[in-house]
Amino acid sequence: MKKYKYISKFPKPFLEDMVNNRCIPIIGAGFSKNAVIPIGSKMLDWNELGKAVSDLIPDFSYNNALDALSAYSHEFSRTNLIEKISELLLVESIKPGEAHKAFCNLPFELVVTTNFEFLLEHGYSSVDKFCRPIIEEDQLSISSRNQGVSLLKLHGDINHPKRLVITEEDYDRFLSNYPMLSTFLSNLLITKTPLFIGYSLDDNDFRQIWQLINDRLGSLKRQAYTIMVDCSQHEIARFERRNVKVINIKGDKNEYSSILKDVFSELKSYWSEEIFNYTTVTTEDTLSELALPQGTNNRICFFSIPLSLLSFYKKFIFPIAKSYGFVPVTAEDFVSSGDNWTASISAIIERAELVVVDVSTPNTQYELSLALAKDNGKGNVLAISDELTKIPNELLNIQYIKRDYNPLENSDEFIVIFEEWFRNKGEIFKSTLKEEPKRLLLKKEYRAAVISVFTLFEIKLKEYVMNNANIKITKRPFNLNQLLNISVENYLITKDEYYKIREWNMKRNHIVHTNETINHNQAKSIVNEIFKIINKIENN
Repeated sequence: MKKYKYISKFPKPFLEDMVNNRCIPIIGAGFSKNAVIPIGSKMLDWNELGKAVSDLIPDFSYNNALDALSAYSHEFSRTNLIEKISELLLVESIKPGEAHKAFCNLPFELVVTTNFEFLLEHGYSSVDKFCRPIIEEDQLSISSRNQGVSLLKLHGDINHPKRLVITEEDYDRFLSNYPMLSTFLSNLLITKTPLFIGYSLDDNDFRQIWQLINDRLGSLKRQAYTIMVDCSQHEIARFERRNVKVINIKGDKNEYSSILKDVFSELKSYWSEEIFNYTTVTTEDTLSELALPQGTNNRICFFSIPLSLLSFYKKFIFPIAKSYGFVPVTAEDFVSSGDNWTASISAIIERAELVVVDVSTPNTQYELSLALAKDNGKGNVLAISDELTKIPNELLNIQYIKRDYNPLENSDEFIVIFEEWFRNKGEIFKSTLKEEPKRLLLKKEYRAAVISVFTLFEIKLKEYVMNNANIKITKRPFNLNQLLNISVENYLITKDEYYKIREWNMKRNHIVHTNETINHNQAKSIVNEIFKIINKIENN
């Protein structure tokens, strides 16, 4: 497993809830301090906003933010209050910072915020994720599953002035004015663990949400958490008296934004790594590739394709991918214990060496955006569009091929293009794969080194058997056992080598299916012996 700096600060039950899609992030005004702001300006939190507004009210004695905002609205009108808040919060000029972008890369499907500005919407746009803001109650009945992130703006935003919850009257009437929103949030919190980000105990937004949770759930509420940087013992005690556990990240408060960015980046990496421990993988080859650590070269080619076209791709395209050493994988090969589609797909795409996307549905178009964000211009993503589907403008500069609406029509040319693409990628793949086992040995990744050398061995063996005219085969071999039997029959390997390989392969299978360890000497011996056999085959 990858080494982390901050993950140990998070309780194990929280991490399990996060990976299993039982966590709901709730974002407050303090998180907006991570924005990129114009030089000379300052981003205000809830209390600072109240003080700034109170300074504009003649002879007003400041008590708290809600009181000040309510007094300003009464004195100068609600319209003037909203205009002043938009100005003070720099709504027109602020941009999402690195912490926002790192948070938006986390594969949550639903996020709740009480903020009035649009930093999260812009943050999701900056990482090429579709974000659907939910402002009105009637939006709750419209499903957007598998099409990005839903952002529940609990207290509205600047663009919906009537919907803003910003004065004492708004807060007092929230439950009666928006009963479905309150019920929706309550239902979420019955099964999901709240993670508060950017709140203080004095924040009226936090107090209202927490009161809602206590009123609706009482002693049955789930454990809540908040992320803080260099929080004092006094602050921790105040939170925990309200049953909110503080995940206290040590560091300089002046580096709050940088620390949060690193924390969110680690959470994303951990999530992608751990999700497969809660997932049933239905194919042996895929399981073997996922046993390799993140960052290791693997053979996974993820196919993002509509269900209606799955049989076509499995019959005509998957064999091409396999013939060049890749393992074709679809979302149907994974059965997750959680129901977070976004997290599962993100994790698969994160691991895959190649991604093929048929962009004929909104779901696959969204998956293409995830793949392109990960690919970062390497050219390992191939898009397919039928003649009726319009490629989004932002995707026009990527490599894509056209197919007939019915792929079975004129399929020969379509398949030839695929053959060429996989041939080119296969050549690159083979050149990097040969160095991988020994590189992993040097990194002390002994389990991965054994898995990797068997991958290389199987590819080399298959390549030799399929291309050798003197070897007569009646059935196209794909698995290692078939290849070994043919190799013995044709004197490519000896009987002794055959039994040794079978023994080593049993060790490799134990590594793939269990947490069994292997020491340096064992791994080095297997890698070196397999390489001797590979060299003999190549020189044959």
